[in-house]
Amino acid sequence: MFNLIFNLIFNKMTKKKTFPKKKTEVNTAVLDSIPAEVDWKVPPMPKQSDNPFTAPSFGKKSNKPVIYQLIKGRKKLPNGRWRYPVVYMIKAEDVIYDPITDTNRKIRYIPGEVSIYEDEQKKDAKVKAPITFNEGFIAVNAQNPTLKKYLDVCNANKNNPNRMTSAAATFQVVDKSKDAKKVIQREMKEMDAMSLALKMPFNKLVGYAKVLGVNVDKSTEEIRYDMKMLAKKDPFSFLTGLNDPKTSIKETIINAREYNIIDTEINRVSWVRGSDRVLITHVPVGVDTVDHFADYCLDGEGELVLKEMEKQIAKFNS
Repeated sequence: MFNLIFNLIFNKMTKKKTFPKKKTEVNTAVLDSIPAEVDWKVPPMPKQSDNPFTAPSFGKKSNKPVIYQLIKGRKKLPNGRWRYPVVYMIKAEDVIYDPITDTNRKIRYIPGEVSIYEDEQKKDAKVKAPITFNEGFIAVNAQNPTLKKYLDVCNANKNNPNRMTSAAATFQVVDKSKDAKKVIQREMKEMDAMSLALKMPFNKLVGYAKVLGVNVDKSTEEIRYDMKMLAKKDPFSFLTGLNDPKTSIKETIINAREYNIIDTEINRVSWVRGSDRVLITHVPVGVDTVDHFADYCLDGEGELVLKEMEKQIAKFNS
């Protein structure tokens, strides 16, 4: 009996009290305003460079050098190319017009200085040496922005829109797009000229070869090779000569001379009449005999002379 009473008292003392849970009201208006699905995405991180010394780039910048070409002191050769001085120097200081400040400012190229403007350089900075063009060109890399800035804005640059006209232009920027177009045009002309040299009828080939001064006392293959090389060397002149009416006249003159129909000397052209020489025309001093005689045959009495030469040449070939 005692044990039963003790157990009842012990259970009552150790039993945990429970309290009714409070009901929480849910604000449905807030729930309705939340979208059913939210696309939470972590933005992609920029790709790290493998080189720890390379700063991240947010835009491509060309590292190709800018080429400046000398236009002063050069000489054009007969083949159309330019001959430049081995070394040509321009001064590394100038006074330019600055369109931003609307003032004249002195500029100097001094390696190690951040700015080209004298008023922004160190007071004790001095110009050390002129800027040198080698064989007519100077290439400025992207790692030398100060030199590029100087060459772009100095008065010696023909392409500088703010260049003072009182100063003579010394150089220009090489436009690679124009150069590429010229190269393509030349290559196309070169292909056309060489194709004509290889496919031209033999009689016409030999005649044109004589006019160009090519030795024709050789095999057909050798003549075609020589003509192909001439076409490759100067395709524009080669094609222009084919369409020049004086080319066929020169061919007639050369053939008439070979058949001993006419005699060409430095100062005169004559008919051959046995041992006698009958004057056709005089040749001015310093003028090529064949060139002058071809011009003579274009009109007037010269046309009659040309027809007579063609007539006598036809007799030899009949």
